[in-house]
Amino acid sequence: MSIDRRPALAAAGALALTALLSGCGTVGLPENASAELSDGFTVTSPAFHDGGDLPTRFACATYSGSDALGRTPPLRWSGAPTGTRSFAIVMDDPDASDGAYVHWVYAGIDGNRQELVEGTHLDKTVEGLNTGKKVGYKPPCPPKGERHRYRFTIYALNSPAPFANGAPLKDSLAAIAEHVIARGRITGNLGGR
Repeated sequence: MSIDRRPALAAAGALALTALLSGCGTVGLPENASAELSDGFTVTSPAFHDGGDLPTRFACATYSGSDALGRTPPLRWSGAPTGTRSFAIVMDDPDASDGAYVHWVYAGIDGNRQELVEGTHLDKTVEGLNTGKKVGYKPPCPPKGERHRYRFTIYALNSPAPFANGAPLKDSLAAIAEHVIARGRITGNLGGR
């Protein structure tokens, strides 16, 4: 007699998505039965400081006009735990009017890498759908007069890319949750004060 585990997996995926978007920053516990994630590792950027202003060149054209390039910002990280096989990045806006908006889900970054340069897209990586149901990076675009936080959370994973290119958001986040062993984050602000 086989047991259908799909309802339990679906519930776990929904729980993982809720945890990520609630602001706690972890998308779940690792599959390897460890009770807790290892301590976070350090994430920095040469373009902005944690809690500081995100330069307008990373915003949408509607927000900042001709200065906007809509590129991903440069990110650096260090201190990931032993056993890291790959990294994933989830960028979200917890201040969006309809709840947290996921702008980018990017995975399959080699476990030995410690940075992404501005506007880069690495070979052998995958991107899941964002909240807008598009594959790829959606540049920040806060409504006029609003100031929003944009969180770049980097997850150390115990597996290679855990989802296929174009995976639905709930599936990609649940897959990250199954394999995360540590995380780090940097937040940039954009918009009116």
